[in-house]
Amino acid sequence: MNRPQRARSNQRRRPPAKAPAAPVDIWRSARPLPDIEPIVVSADPGALVRSLGDPPMTNGHTAGHYFAAVIERAAGVAGALALSVDLLARPADD
Repeated sequence: MNRPQRARSNQRRRPPAKAPAAPVDIWRSARPLPDIEPIVVSADPGALVRSLGDPPMTNGHTAGHYFAAVIERAAGVAGALALSVDLLARPADD
């Protein structure tokens, strides 16, 4: 009743070898950077996260408030950095 054990091969099928990638000249000149555009600070930076609804987790409503607070803080820091280098867009006079 005992069946003879077959020796298992530890080798896996390997995908066929790919052609080597073309060499890249890493010392080539870079393209010129695009013109710098003024940065507009969002009036409501947490809108996108709120539009997704509460996170699917325990206390999701509370976690959503924390996520919004972090996003608002990051937007504030980004606005301050833009202002420090004079990249903040000027408000339009209405």
